Amino acid sequence: MRELRLLLNNYLRGVDFPLLGLCLAASALGLLLISSACAPLPSGAGGYVRIQAVSVGIGVCVYLALSAARLETLISKWRFILPANILIILLLLTPLGTSFGSQNRSWLLIPGLPFSIQPAEIAKAGFILLLAAQFHRLRASVNNVLSIASFIAHTFFMVALIQLVSGDTGVALIYVAILIVMMVGALVRPLWFIILAGAAAAGAPLVWAFLSENQRSRVLIVLNPRMDPQGAGWHTLLSVKTINNGGPFGRGLYRGEVTQSGDLFAAHTDFIFSVCGEELGQLGCLVVLLLLTAIIARCFTACRRARGGPGALVAFGAGGMLLFQVFENIGMCLGLTPVIGITLPFLSYGGSSNIALYSAMGLVSAARSRRR
Repeated sequence: MRELRLLLNNYLRGVDFPLLGLCLAASALGLLLISSACAPLPSGAGGYVRIQAVSVGIGVCVYLALSAARLETLISKWRFILPANILIILLLLTPLGTSFGSQNRSWLLIPGLPFSIQPAEIAKAGFILLLAAQFHRLRASVNNVLSIASFIAHTFFMVALIQLVSGDTGVALIYVAILIVMMVGALVRPLWFIILAGAAAAGAPLVWAFLSENQRSRVLIVLNPRMDPQGAGWHTLLSVKTINNGGPFGRGLYRGEVTQSGDLFAAHTDFIFSVCGEELGQLGCLVVLLLLTAIIARCFTACRRARGGPGALVAFGAGGMLLFQVFENIGMCLGLTPVIGITLPFLSYGGSSNIALYSAMGLVSAARSRRR
């Protein structure tokens, strides 16, 4: 009995409960906003709230399990993680893959599961581990041309796979953001960032040529939302109007004029921050920003505790993932960045997103506990 108690105490000391508490606080606020955003839908909000709550519960279980894991052991299994990531994305090409009426075939309908699975979301935690394994293995030659090429090649492969199979550009860009932040954490020289930025600028015209008309319009709308107010600019203009409707203290839950009219597109996913702005006001938006900032800060402080080991790289990747998603989603709601379908971490509706986020935070918790 004494040994069991000691084992339990040792495990509990390894769990980052402050980080878990912050994530749960953000998820609880997200559940309230999802309930309000989905109220105007014909099916009501009940099903969405239940699925979100179930996915949070699964996510917490994954978080607690990963908190007890040894990151070195997980990273050493990278040869199995890579094919697993590829396989789950390729499953979208089977009859299990579906698009739910959108242009992107991004979800798997697994019999028995209460929600669909988005493989590109689930693979993010594995991708962070894979990059951490590469950076750690090549730490002595991280600034070597071949090393940099291998990091970029791995990321480009995942981005191309996601883009070709599902066409989900928004999630694919998150992988690029993870790479950039982890390169910073691995102490890649600034010269490489300058070279890569120059290469990106030189290749921009080629990328622009391959974009669809819809994708181009989303970029141009950022420069002038009123260039197509009834078309591509509609979502951006309505999102900004929704946020402005709230004022300092908001109109109250279930009382937002635009939100409850049902006119706001993807109110429970992409534009949940707009719902917060209208119904909880600027004060509610500030609470959201403070919660997400605290979570991101907790990720980056874990890097110091991991003392330069692979855990530090994992924490950098998880923090970079959150940072990019928060910046892009809120910028999208404010009309500052293109509308590309990236959700707000912990607050937007999405079962796969929740599980992926709590998985990544579980890896951060494991990184923080490494010194203890």
